[in-house]
Amino acid sequence: MIANRKKKYDPTRCSFKKLCELVTDYSYPYEDLAELIEDKGYEECMGGNDKEVIQELGRLSTFFENIENKNEENSRDLADVYLLTGEFCQCSDRIPESIAWFEKAIVVDDTYDVPYHSLATAYISLGKMNKAAQCLEQEITVAPGNYFSYLMLADLYEQRKKDDKVEDVLRNLLARDSNNIQALHKLITFYESRNPELDMELLRRRLINADKELIKLDLVIWTYHMCCDGRYEEALNFLNKREAESPEISLTHLLKGHIYGCMKQYVNKRNELEKFKKLNHRREEFMRSKLDEFCKVFGEKACTDMKKKMAVTKLTSR
Repeated sequence: MIANRKKKYDPTRCSFKKLCELVTDYSYPYEDLAELIEDKGYEECMGGNDKEVIQELGRLSTFFENIENKNEENSRDLADVYLLTGEFCQCSDRIPESIAWFEKAIVVDDTYDVPYHSLATAYISLGKMNKAAQCLEQEITVAPGNYFSYLMLADLYEQRKKDDKVEDVLRNLLARDSNNIQALHKLITFYESRNPELDMELLRRRLINADKELIKLDLVIWTYHMCCDGRYEEALNFLNKREAESPEISLTHLLKGHIYGCMKQYVNKRNELEKFKKLNHRREEFMRSKLDEFCKVFGEKACTDMKKKMAVTKLTSR
């Protein structure tokens, strides 16, 4: 929609209500203010004003609904407003309401992938895994490049013990992104859990040699499989280079600590865990997310051991 009035206001200084009015009085097209509306809306919701925010979005929805002979841009704007309303409802734990808004967004524009994903997360929060899986299936049909949704869908299939579908969705993802570290890891662990006698050497080699920038979870997964392959020294050399490039990243020290433990070099393990703690200012809330990622890949036993080692290491801060 093209603005046809003089722009009198600085949108960055406007209230949420005024931002919506700048769209409905044709001062600005919605797409120009969409990010500001979303940011200001979340700010208001976090302050307990979710009802007012949703009310204003309702007026904005009505504005777009009343446009005659909507073009593609108008329809997408309306879908975006419905979607944003649903997300604010979801943020306020009004899940059934959020579902209704997400469904309206899909009705307006069924080629828009985001509402399907949001609808899936809403159904997951209600424990409705079958419906969540259907939404993710549709999202992937509409936007087959949404790789994270394949991984979510594989998890849902696995929870529902649909083994053939787990394998299919991971194979489909790898057909599109042959070096997807997380998909390769899921496929390896899936096969190992069903048949521990299977030889995973080829898949593991493919994962280890994947041409990817290893960050966060991918780095944890890569290290795990290097350890499974007994390639401790190579993994340490790689992590040392990573540390030299980005000394502020604490995750590398956690991974090196585990490797040194596997090599029975316990002094080195203790030193790496001490560095990990220091970089996280010894605060549990900072360490928790890294430990959760480690645990997700290496398992509860390895994670419990790591937590114990950090708890009993009596070193003073320097």
